[in-house]
Amino acid sequence: MSDEFNRCPACSVPLTQFGKFWMCEEHGQVEPRKPSGPMRIFLSYGHDANAELVARIYADLQSRGHDVWFDKSEIRFGDDWRRKITDGIVGSNRVLSFLSKYSTRDPGVCLDEMAIAIGYKGANIQTILVESETEVKAPPSIGHIQWLDMHDWHERRAAEEVAWESWYQGKLAEIVRVIESDQSRKFAGEIAALDECLKPISSDTRVAELLKKPLVGRAWLFDAVEQWRNGDDRSSRLFWITGAPGVGKSAFAAHYTHFGRDKVIAAQFVEYDKPDHRNPQRIVRTLAFQLATRLPDYRKLLLALPEITELDRKNPSELFDYLLANPLKLSIRGGRERYLIVIDALDEAGDNGSNELVEMLARNAQRLPEWVGIVATSRPESDVVAPLQGLNPLTLDTSTESNRADIREYLLRELASQLQGRTDADRLVAQILDKSEGVFLYAERFCDDVQQGHLSLDRPDQFPQGLGGVFFQYFQRQFPDLEKYRRKVRPALRAILAAREPLPVEILQHLFKWQDECVLGFTGELGSLLPSVIERGQEVIRPYHKSLSDWLINGTHAGGYYVSVSEGHRMLADEGLAEFASTPATLNRYFASHLLEHLSCNGRKNELAHLICSIEYLRVLSHFCGISYERGKALAVFLAPFVNETMSEKMTSFPRLYGLRNNLTQLTGAIDLGCFGDQPDSKATCHNCGSLGIAHGHVDLGGVDYYDNYFAYCPHCFWAFHTEQYAMSGSEEAVWDFDYSTNTYHWPYLWEKA
Repeated sequence: MSDEFNRCPACSVPLTQFGKFWMCEEHGQVEPRKPSGPMRIFLSYGHDANAELVARIYADLQSRGHDVWFDKSEIRFGDDWRRKITDGIVGSNRVLSFLSKYSTRDPGVCLDEMAIAIGYKGANIQTILVESETEVKAPPSIGHIQWLDMHDWHERRAAEEVAWESWYQGKLAEIVRVIESDQSRKFAGEIAALDECLKPISSDTRVAELLKKPLVGRAWLFDAVEQWRNGDDRSSRLFWITGAPGVGKSAFAAHYTHFGRDKVIAAQFVEYDKPDHRNPQRIVRTLAFQLATRLPDYRKLLLALPEITELDRKNPSELFDYLLANPLKLSIRGGRERYLIVIDALDEAGDNGSNELVEMLARNAQRLPEWVGIVATSRPESDVVAPLQGLNPLTLDTSTESNRADIREYLLRELASQLQGRTDADRLVAQILDKSEGVFLYAERFCDDVQQGHLSLDRPDQFPQGLGGVFFQYFQRQFPDLEKYRRKVRPALRAILAAREPLPVEILQHLFKWQDECVLGFTGELGSLLPSVIERGQEVIRPYHKSLSDWLINGTHAGGYYVSVSEGHRMLADEGLAEFASTPATLNRYFASHLLEHLSCNGRKNELAHLICSIEYLRVLSHFCGISYERGKALAVFLAPFVNETMSEKMTSFPRLYGLRNNLTQLTGAIDLGCFGDQPDSKATCHNCGSLGIAHGHVDLGGVDYYDNYFAYCPHCFWAFHTEQYAMSGSEEAVWDFDYSTNTYHWPYLWEKA
């Protein structure tokens, strides 16, 4: 056995062998540390004066057979280093973060690395202090993680070599003991398994965006949440913060989440233009994953759930009970303080006057154990207020002195250089504060405009009134020629605001037949309020804040800059149908996911019904939604409301819709109607691909037609067929196979008994 393993597992001192026994001077007879399988380890450090120590630990871990990700050696010139770092963390089994003044500076790459590591790896991160605790400002996000103290390594390295080597080997043994422990390996495997089952989504980008701006004041709000968390009365599980657009709800939620990791053990930031981020099923699964990274006993219970791999079958309330309420109640309380789950922007989950996420929370939050609470923020929208009317929310009242004091402090801080030496500074701040109407977002935009030279403190008569005034003044400045705006800018804004998620720039380019130069000119003209960003590898455009969208679609407030969303739905529906007609197999992912919605919003039920019954469209839709057994329900849930919407007036024109509606019931339970045509699927297997029908997540596109025949469609292999009363008779009759794409019959036995 090599010397690196010939050491005591407790103290790492070299062992002495007596025959087949190994002895440690301090611990007596022991089993030597045995080589273990390799781990993927990510080293996060500040590229500072501690690089020598990090490099030594890197080399020693490599020599033990581990795959160590060391960004100095892994990233090459020209690489997308942010993506490479994220991939390195996500793909690792363990993260070692070296804490120094440089690595913990804010903002800094290492802080981002720590945030990603905590989000994806939870407790499987180890921190190593390499400089004095008095000099290092360790981020609160890792405050719950105990560090290994190596802060005096420089002094020890400069001392006598034998003493240094002995000290270093002892510290290395501690690192190795944690990394190679069965607990660490088990944790890595469990998290990987849960990631596969739960498929969590990340709010890291949104949180990072909100953390770019400092949070000034709000001490009274932090105190209110803490008093609720620590209070003796834990009868309520939901602390609801509500307020008007732009008052700083999301900024507070981001800072409380990031700097309160000792008490916030899960968080989700809802975004109206990202379907996954407002989907209640995905949110519950994401929260469960985050909780599992922090609570070992809860994680163990999750992994033991018999249906953990079949979660697509469950609706939001079922998931809440199955993944959150029941396992958490069974977890060991053991004197735990109250932990918190943060959910920001509940209102952004609403759609067409209803909010499934809020309704689910209103019904089920009280099922959580008393040591778990939810802090949620929202606007006072009706679809939020009605379900939560039994709660007494904390309202961020824009007229309170505490709110005004926070905005005043922010203005004094951000405009310090412009106000310095002015005798009218107090009067100017008071004027800006009055104009803000108590909205923090106003103060932020106002300060940005002053710093960019768009506003002058010497012209208080030009200070905009309220947030709407900021937007109006911005559009006046960007688009002084109103007629040109209406001709060249507003048509594109219609599509951007109607889009169900950030709109790909390539769709705008096709819509208006723009050359690349036109795209650059348009995105440049939109400025900071409608920025273009890269998401999923493509350029998209999105309003920087939902309040801007609300202002633009309000004719009274926006005036000449008003944008018609219904016209945007028409444009996108036309573009999507045209693209589908020309190249159905390569339909853009955006249109595959949202074309039905645009047709529905535009009231075009005839075209909607045609599209639902199109095998080519369902083939593309299945490709994006997933066609496995676990995802069959996701496809059915997506289709069901559109089928239901068209049924009343389209049955005679589209008899297949009747069967589709009936059989979607089997998958969703959402439509209460007697079912015809579902029986064949439970007894048959498709000859073309070998899979079962509805019983295994397939969607039946049929039902009884005028001749009592059954029409169906297998979305796994996209094969349409005609069953000739197969299941009713129970016989093994030959089946006429009808291919709707070519309108031809074929003779193979398409069905056989399973």
